[in-house]
Amino acid sequence: MDQKRKRARFGVFTILIFAISLTACKPAVPAEPTLDANAIFTQSAQTMIAQLTRTALSLPTATNTEQPTPTLTPTQEPTFTPETQTTSTTPVSSPVVGSTPNPNKMVFVADITIPDGQVIPPGTKFVKTWRLKNTGTTTWKENYKVRLWAGQSFGAPTSFLLGQEVKPNAEVDISIEFTAPTQQGEYSSYWILSDEIEANFGTVFNVTFVIGTLATSTATTTPEPEPTATP
Repeated sequence: MDQKRKRARFGVFTILIFAISLTACKPAVPAEPTLDANAIFTQSAQTMIAQLTRTALSLPTATNTEQPTPTLTPTQEPTFTPETQTTSTTPVSSPVVGSTPNPNKMVFVADITIPDGQVIPPGTKFVKTWRLKNTGTTTWKENYKVRLWAGQSFGAPTSFLLGQEVKPNAEVDISIEFTAPTQQGEYSSYWILSDEIEANFGTVFNVTFVIGTLATSTATTTPEPEPTATP
């Protein structure tokens, strides 16, 4: 038993010695050379410049194309034709109130007092009376009104009740008291009838008077030539 163990130990020892001998006899590995950073950078730069040069040479040469010069076309100025104004000579009719015709009808009959153009003393009071006729099929009611339509009222109320009924085809006299102004001139006041909802109907009636003296034209006579005596 001891002999076997001795032989085994001797064999192991012999193998270790042989392995150490082989390691000692192996040639040393040569050390790697140290790299120079500047040389590597220079070589990379040269390589990149060569690649860029080959790329530039392979590209087609750009040709400059001249752009056409825009041509300006003169714009024609618009021509304006002046409008021709026309003067209408159509008389203005009486006012129409509402979208539907008023069933009440009226016409002026006559001036009872103060005809148009009468001379009135300055500052005096006078009464104007008109005669009107109901030409419709409705009866005018007491709450119908007489209203100022245009001009001045000359001291009279601008609206007052009719105060009586007027049947179809009947006539009625309307009177208003005025106060004449103090300045000379010709004056007019226009009036109209309206129903209970103040819708005007009929024709407009007016008073026109003069303060001062009416301007009268003087007739010019041409003298007759005197007869010439024959010798």
